[in-house]
Amino acid sequence: MANATADFASSPNKNESNLTPYTTLLTWTLQHGGHLHPSVQIAQDAQRGIHLQVARDWPSRVPTDTHLIKTPLSTTISYFNAIDRPSTPASPVAFPAHGLHLPPKFMEAVGPKETAIFFLMGQYLKGEDGFWFPYLRTLPDPRDLTTPVFYEGEDLRWLEGTSLAAARSQREVVLRERFERGMGVLGECGWKGRVGFTWELYLWASAIFISRAFSAKVLSGVIPEEEAREENVSVLLPLIDMGNHRPLAKVEWRAGDDNVAFVVLEDVSAGEEISNNYGPRNNEQLMMNYGFCMPNNPCDHRIVSLRAPPGSPLQIARAHQLQMYPELGGEVEDHYYVFNVFYPLLAPDSSMEHSIFSPALLDAVSVLAANNRELETLEIASHGIKIPNVYGNSRALLAAMSQVIIELITHALKLRSTGLDLQHPTNLKQTHAKIYRESQIMLSETALVIAAWTLHRARLHRFTGSWEETKQVLGAHLARVPAGRFPDEIMSKVQVRILERKSLLTHNGELFTLKEVPDLLPVEMQQPCKAWFQDVLSVSENAIPMLTDSGESSPFAFPMFMCLVVAIHTASQSGAVEGVTLPSRLSRWAGFLLENYPAPPNDVAWAVEDEDDEYLLSQFDEAIDGLRTQNPRVFARLEQYTGEWRKDDWWLSPNWLRWASMIGEQECVQVPEDPLSLLATGGGGQLRLSTENFLYIPQE
Repeated sequence: MANATADFASSPNKNESNLTPYTTLLTWTLQHGGHLHPSVQIAQDAQRGIHLQVARDWPSRVPTDTHLIKTPLSTTISYFNAIDRPSTPASPVAFPAHGLHLPPKFMEAVGPKETAIFFLMGQYLKGEDGFWFPYLRTLPDPRDLTTPVFYEGEDLRWLEGTSLAAARSQREVVLRERFERGMGVLGECGWKGRVGFTWELYLWASAIFISRAFSAKVLSGVIPEEEAREENVSVLLPLIDMGNHRPLAKVEWRAGDDNVAFVVLEDVSAGEEISNNYGPRNNEQLMMNYGFCMPNNPCDHRIVSLRAPPGSPLQIARAHQLQMYPELGGEVEDHYYVFNVFYPLLAPDSSMEHSIFSPALLDAVSVLAANNRELETLEIASHGIKIPNVYGNSRALLAAMSQVIIELITHALKLRSTGLDLQHPTNLKQTHAKIYRESQIMLSETALVIAAWTLHRARLHRFTGSWEETKQVLGAHLARVPAGRFPDEIMSKVQVRILERKSLLTHNGELFTLKEVPDLLPVEMQQPCKAWFQDVLSVSENAIPMLTDSGESSPFAFPMFMCLVVAIHTASQSGAVEGVTLPSRLSRWAGFLLENYPAPPNDVAWAVEDEDDEYLLSQFDEAIDGLRTQNPRVFARLEQYTGEWRKDDWWLSPNWLRWASMIGEQECVQVPEDPLSLLATGGGGQLRLSTENFLYIPQE
């Protein structure tokens, strides 16, 4: 390695399959004052590679709070070595550069993190003559690195359709810009040591820092906090960085005055692997930064890319938020996540929906899906923007869940369709990419089951929500998931999440078809109402070609019901009819509509903005006038409930119909039709996703 070149041709560890480089590293570490607990041994196997474990013949469990490894500060690599930081009375440990001195102008220009990367490149090129040679020879060369920036050729196909494909391209562009800028500054400085500083070597050095470096907090025992800010300084810890990642492993890195200690905070048994914990990383973060992922990662979650288009309610609300709270610094971090059903880092009181969809995600989608009435209640605080949970606003949640379901279906289908011919990986990169793809599909499809349950409840009008009834109805819902689609433990966890956590949806049965809404009326009104709908819809279908065979899906169906309910409510409130009382749910709803959408005037003719809609409404007006003249009994049989209908400003006049039509666009919810049908498909071809329009009538 003394004559190492940028193509890593002479890297000595690439053909070594034994533990010699690692035992040499251990010896070197101990010589500089390091420590390895006598229970710990370096091991290797096909599944875990090089790793640390408690010796199988160790007579007892290693107890919690045991210092297993101590890495001397003198063997760490960081920006402080690059600047050849001397010891001081306040910081008695020196961080020498060991013969590699980058130009001060360069380090000032590129900053601490880039300086550390270029410093590592220079130390690598020193080969066997370098101080850190025992450590560097244990690091993987580019042929062994599996982060996406090292994918090429056939491997890239395994990233198609995933968010990693774009993330890889973006990172490569950023790294290329940083490399070229750094090399340019070195050239301006006339520094001859840059010979051998190739793009390939830079890519390797940056990958090492990204995948293996620790927070600057590990130096807090000797470096003041103002010097070692986490966003600026990363530290390589030889020996400690050998540990493999295990989510939720209880470990700690303790900063000392001459070493960094790796401490276990749980008992470890003989023969058990000693794992590190990189934090609650999802599979995308593990792939992007470390080059691997886990098929059953409990911390897995998907980051949803949700745009706030210019002029959208969400974008406007965000702008107001930044004006109201200047301490946010002009930018608010998005936390739009879909969690897996085993995600362990949830607040105990998180709702069922928030256990799968982050509050920020549902709040943001609710704002985008909100109608004008709901937006008037919008709450903007420093910690978030949301539609409050008050009477009439559960419609926004249902609309948001519908949009979330469409996104989940689209995401899963895209991954399945782009991965149809990616079934048999031929190398480690492709193997991890396959695990990643499958974990992403699993995230979306299990989330789909839970989101569909919330919308399903909105369609259950006689569902009391009792424990026994919930288990029965939920059982029928889960039975629609094809057998074997998910492992039993996942299906069980889905059921537990639904049964044990309270839903954001306070009430069931708030979405209706036209066939269902008459059942909300008093019993004596139901049959006359149904007959009236049948007559009016039949006449309008015959009179208006565009409505042929529209039936209950007629665009005038829900507006007519709104006009009818408001007419009955108004007539009973004014005393125009006697002995007529709407159920409290419909009476409150009618008053709520009139409060939020003032009644149309009598002296001005209304028209809707869209010319095609106005033309259709005009045709419907003519059909209704003809029906009133030719078959007056159709409206006469409702007169005892609605009051007078022969005057110009009657309850289904052109103005009232336009009023209700405009409200209908605001108060209905488009729901994906049979969303769980996706789970019964093989994933190939195109899935036609239809939606159904439901009228939202809130519970009291």
